[in-house]
Amino acid sequence: MTKSARIQEKIIDFLADGCPHTVQEIKSFLARVGISDYSEGQFSGSINTLLRNKSIKKMDRGIYVINQNQGGISFMKTCFVVSPIGDVGSETRINADKLYKYIISPVCESCGFEVVRVDQINDSDSITQTIIDKLLSSELVIADISGHNPNVFYEMGYRKCTDRPIIHLKKKGESIPFDVNTVRTFEYDLTDLDNVEETKKRLEQTIGTFSFEIQDNTLGQDEEHSRQIFSQDILTMLYQIQDSITELKEQISKKDTETIQAIMQTSLNNVQKEESTDTIMMKMLLPELLKNPESFQNLIQMAEIANKSKK
Repeated sequence: MTKSARIQEKIIDFLADGCPHTVQEIKSFLARVGISDYSEGQFSGSINTLLRNKSIKKMDRGIYVINQNQGGISFMKTCFVVSPIGDVGSETRINADKLYKYIISPVCESCGFEVVRVDQINDSDSITQTIIDKLLSSELVIADISGHNPNVFYEMGYRKCTDRPIIHLKKKGESIPFDVNTVRTFEYDLTDLDNVEETKKRLEQTIGTFSFEIQDNTLGQDEEHSRQIFSQDILTMLYQIQDSITELKEQISKKDTETIQAIMQTSLNNVQKEESTDTIMMKMLLPELLKNPESFQNLIQMAEIANKSKK
């Protein structure tokens, strides 16, 4: 986790009592929890990020308080969605909206997260700065790498540097570029309702392996991080095995179907080969005779005359 992100977490912890506090009080608290080696720019930037996120509000010059609802603190964990968005009405936008609506939003809301996508943020700052702020401050990031969008890969890399939780998704059947093909990725298929439900279940279980608490003890933090990585890797590997078994079953079923079709076609060909010459002649002549009934009648008369002459 970056120092700025840690400062933001601790400021929220300090202001969680709902009382207004001065900048000096906030800095004193940071020193007590072991955060002291930071620049004035890092501190000011952290305050500004929390103000933009509406996690805190300014009461007076140098005095801040956490935002509150009628019943208490409104601060929630945030999931920032990174995905190719595209123009309104485009295939990219339609896919992004469906992924957001039918998979990401219901899962995150059930896990207690506020879901945010950059095009839904009303902010006076530049889009780039807003994205950077969200990548730094959000407890969770879900990134859709479908379409190999360069902005998405850049934002993935930036988030990776924070050492905070990120989950990767992609459309079923799409390849992963060589440089990032070791990234653990869940596939989704918005045209398959069973797959949608399976993807949602996998996301919920993966989110459950994360710890969103910040550890003050460095050794404890490293151990917790290692435990999370191990749990996520095992869970993802199990899902990959499950997908491989399903794919193998589909291939076997397809092969069986092709084999049955080949046997039926061979049997049909053999039946056709065993037909007599008379049968083949009748199949050829009958359509023409039906088109011309007079010729058919003449042929019958000629056959009767031929039979009488034989007698």
